[in-house]
Amino acid sequence: MLAISEDAATAIRGIVGAAGVPEGAGLRITREVNTEAGGEPRTDLRLSVVAAPQEGDEVLEDERVFVDPDAAELLDDKLLDADFVGDDVQFSLDVQAESR
Repeated sequence: MLAISEDAATAIRGIVGAAGVPEGAGLRITREVNTEAGGEPRTDLRLSVVAAPQEGDEVLEDERVFVDPDAAELLDDKLLDADFVGDDVQFSLDVQAESR
C-alpha cells in the first residue's frame, strides 16, 4: 500500500483544507498510459482534488488520498513525499525503505 510521508500529509491537508474545497474532499491519484509518436508507452500519474473517492478507489482515510485501482498496483511499494518550494508543493515518489 502507498505510504505517505509527514511532509506529504501536511501538503495534502493544506490542499484539501483550502477555502472552496468541499468538506470530505481528497487528493486522487490516477494512472495514465501515454504513447508519444514513435516512442515507448509512458506511464504518468495524475493528482487531482476531488469531492469523494470513486468506486473501487483505495482510500487512505487519514490523509484523504484516493488511489485509482489502475494506479494502486504501481504505487504499492512507494512512498509519496513532498517538498515545499516557496508557495508551491512538489510531490515525489520513492521506494519504501522496507521494500528495498
